[in-house]
Amino acid sequence: MILLLHLGVGAYFDVKEHKIPNWLMLFGIGNGLLLTGLEAWVLTSDMNILKEPVFFLLRIVLVTALFFVLFLCRMIGAGDIKMAALICGYMGLQTGAMAIFSGFLIGAIWSLIKMIGNGILIHRFSCLLTYIRYVFQTGKITAYYRPERDGYDMVIPFGFCLFLGTLITLGVLQ
Repeated sequence: MILLLHLGVGAYFDVKEHKIPNWLMLFGIGNGLLLTGLEAWVLTSDMNILKEPVFFLLRIVLVTALFFVLFLCRMIGAGDIKMAALICGYMGLQTGAMAIFSGFLIGAIWSLIKMIGNGILIHRFSCLLTYIRYVFQTGKITAYYRPERDGYDMVIPFGFCLFLGTLITLGVLQ
């Protein structure tokens, strides 16, 4: 439930401001460390109480590293990566990956509907192919999305998609 609270607030900020606050994700990490530490302390009789908090942090670091390339390309925001990392931190890698995949699927469907509705599907795929060709030809990773050039009309709040994907994975929306 703590995870859903953090994700819900993050989704709200993403929809409202197109940004997920760092303080919220840091608070989520702090809560996760505290909860995993308390759970380990209650369930074990030895001094392995640091094991679960360390695994919690390792999952967060691993997910952040995996999605960092998408951030470099500006295909995903830093706040979205922090939310995805928090999901895997709390839920574990396997269940967290299912929640993130569900969020990506929701985001893809939402984007597709939005592009078709605005009549720009072919144009956006052309931009994507041009970007991919540029990266391969020059070997330089540049920003695919730039707000000053592209605006916010076609942006979807991916943090909200991750929140919905987590709800679906947990069976709340089924």
